[in-house]
Amino acid sequence: MSDEEEGLQNRNPAIERMMAILTELEKAPDGLSLKRLADRTGVTRSTVYRILNSLEAHDMVRQMDRAQYVLGARLLSLADGVTSTPVSRRIAEKAQPHLDRLAATLGESCKVSIYDRGFVLVIAAAVGHNPYALAAGIGQHLPIHAGAGSKVLLAHLPPAEIDAVLAGELKRFTALTLVDPDALRAELELVKARGWSRDGGEFGVSVNAYGAPIIDATGEVIAAISVPFLVGQDADYEEKVRTVAITTAIAIGSDLSGSA
Repeated sequence: MSDEEEGLQNRNPAIERMMAILTELEKAPDGLSLKRLADRTGVTRSTVYRILNSLEAHDMVRQMDRAQYVLGARLLSLADGVTSTPVSRRIAEKAQPHLDRLAATLGESCKVSIYDRGFVLVIAAAVGHNPYALAAGIGQHLPIHAGAGSKVLLAHLPPAEIDAVLAGELKRFTALTLVDPDALRAELELVKARGWSRDGGEFGVSVNAYGAPIIDATGEVIAAISVPFLVGQDADYEEKVRTVAITTAIAIGSDLSGSA
C-alpha cells in the first residue's frame, strides 16, 4: 500500500465529503445548487443535502435565491484564528458593501487582502458581472511580491520585513514578475510614492490589476484593495479602474476610521 493510499484509508469519509462540497463552493462564488454540488462531488444528493443542512446551521454555508448555496460568514471568523491580524473580520465586514458596489457598477471583480506572515490573505471579495470578470476566493493565500494588492502591502511593511522578503526566494510566475531585488525595491518605492500599484501581468500573464492601500485612523496601511481585469483594455478603461480602486480604498478606510 502506498503512503497516499494509507493516508486516504485513515481519513474520515464524512469530513472528506464535506471538504469536497466546500471546495466546489469555493470555486463558484455565485453559488451552486444541490444538484450541481452532487454532480461535481460525486456524492449522493441525499448526503449532500444532510451535509449542507449541518453546514448551514453553523453558518459555514448559506442559501441564496434560486436555491443556490454559497460559503457562509462563519468562515471569516475562523480565518481570524489563522491570521496574525485580529481585526481582519472587521475590515472584511466594512469592506464588503463597498466591494459589492464596485462589482455592480464597474462589472469587474475585486478583493481586499491583508498581510499574513509572509503571504497575502484575501479576506473579502465580490464577483463582477462582466463576461470575463475574474474571481478570487476568500481565504486564498497569494504571493507577497507579485500582484497589485500584494505590492501595496509589501511596500508598506517595516523596512526589516521588506528586506527579509527581498532576501528570500522571489518566485517567477510570468516573464513580467519582478524577481530582481533591486528592481522590486524600486517598484515598491514607486508604489508608496504614488499611492497605488499596477500589475501588468506579473502574476497572471493575461491579467492586469490596480491596487490601492486601505488606511486606518492612525494612518497605518492595514489592507489593500485590488481590481483585476483582462489585458487588452484601452487607456480610458484602465484609468477608470485605477480611479475606482483608489476611491473605494479611501471609502473603506473612512468607514473603518469611523468605527474605530
